[in-house]
Amino acid sequence: MADHDSGYKLLFSHKRMVEELLRGFVRESWVSSLDFSSLQKVSNSFVSDDLRERHSDMIWRLRSRGRKRGWFYVYLLLEFQSTPDPFMAVRLLGYVALLLSELIRSEDVTPATGLPTVLPLVLYNGRRPWNAPLDLASLFRAVPPGAEHLVPQLSYLLVEENRLRPEELALPGNRVASLFQLETCTPRDLPRLTSELAALLPPGREERLRRAFTEWLFRLLHRLLPGATIPETAKLEEMPMIEETILEWWNGAREEGRLEGETKGRREGEIAGMRQMLLKLLTKRFGRLPQKARRRVEALASARELEALLGRALMAGSLEELGLG
Repeated sequence: MADHDSGYKLLFSHKRMVEELLRGFVRESWVSSLDFSSLQKVSNSFVSDDLRERHSDMIWRLRSRGRKRGWFYVYLLLEFQSTPDPFMAVRLLGYVALLLSELIRSEDVTPATGLPTVLPLVLYNGRRPWNAPLDLASLFRAVPPGAEHLVPQLSYLLVEENRLRPEELALPGNRVASLFQLETCTPRDLPRLTSELAALLPPGREERLRRAFTEWLFRLLHRLLPGATIPETAKLEEMPMIEETILEWWNGAREEGRLEGETKGRREGEIAGMRQMLLKLLTKRFGRLPQKARRRVEALASARELEALLGRALMAGSLEELGLG
């Protein structure tokens, strides 16, 4: 997932993407009081070595509207693991503590100014539902009665891409919503969604963000269709035409499986054909399959389950995400 990780980091290195993430997906009343014209990324020289080691994280800051002093910090954690971390709140407590310690060390805050508010925000795109607690206090179990005030407090906000409802993604003009839709769509929707994204990034405007999205789309297509010939000089507005090759390949693969099933006779032969198509697709996506994964596929006898796996196999980042690892 390294390419995926770096692609997202490139996109969320743009302040407009961070602004649209906060405006569109942090549904808290205080968001409207933030002054997004003051939004700025915290430079590497500003944070400690410990924080710099977190390559998939970014720290932004901005002020509240009408206030010239005091920053509001956003610790943006990009999480691409397939399994949620049950102790994410503890991890974030450490990261926030490191950030505050660095602000104190650099004398950016003083006892007179007080500590700034920090929003820990986790952006998660794993297939498995995020079932980890969103607050630190709930992780403590054996707290003696009367000692509850000693339990440290920290809550974080979670944006879970694969659990966003269609109405939550219906945000006209929001490029982050377009990103999430592309990331979670079926192959047949790719050309339409890419055309809509291209309309939000017309040539001559926000060229750096256009290039970042184009690079991310290249990585997405290579992930969906390994070995496909995709012109390196293609522009964002040309991408929908390139994506039609995905639909042609997908439809051809489905037809191949149907015909193979017909030659073997009735429903049993069709299921066998679907198994073979799934094995071919997985091999094309992930290379030579481990025996464990191959045996699991060969043991599948449900046409519905095979159909679901075929659809998910185009978008999955690993065999583990498909439950075949």
